[in-house]
Amino acid sequence: MFKFNHKQTLITSAFEGEIDLLRKQSKFPHLEPMGIGNLEQAIQVSSYLLQNPDVEQIVFLGSCGVYPWSSYPMGAIVSPKEVHSKEISDLFGLGKQLPTNPPFHSLKSDPSFSETICNAPTTITLQEIDAEKKKIWEHFQVENLELFGLTKVAERFQIPVTAYLVITNVVGPNGSAQWQTNWREASNQLQESFLKHQT
Repeated sequence: MFKFNHKQTLITSAFEGEIDLLRKQSKFPHLEPMGIGNLEQAIQVSSYLLQNPDVEQIVFLGSCGVYPWSSYPMGAIVSPKEVHSKEISDLFGLGKQLPTNPPFHSLKSDPSFSETICNAPTTITLQEIDAEKKKIWEHFQVENLELFGLTKVAERFQIPVTAYLVITNVVGPNGSAQWQTNWREASNQLQESFLKHQT
């Protein structure tokens, strides 16, 4: 993992449980969860950066689901190099996403981990994606709900983002239940790995 300057790095997540082990260390001055979902992340991160102009780097610690065609195992840590926001309703023809080709955002991925392409829709994907539709989305490897909103704001502030995501579930009908079962242990693993490299 990269080693970050604690005084100038915002370390964030979706909720407190994803950074609680770091909080016990009392050595990260910019340590705050910014909310679940792209919109909440964008609002909270924007507000935080306006109030803390000394922040020069953002690190996101979170979880993700792996799409069934990806080979990453449960518990693997990945570091996305791109994040998109493509909606399942558009893929299944139940709605039309505008713009039709939404922009994506780049991250400063950590080469010590698999550099993935993340999709960050507004809702958890609980549908099975058949072979025909898979062809449209097969460049996506993992799914997370916050990373697009965060990186969109960070790009406006010209602040680089590095994300570490631990795989907790397979995207699909059982994904949410799998996440509930696995997130705590997976988050502990991710936070402990992060702490080990920040001493």
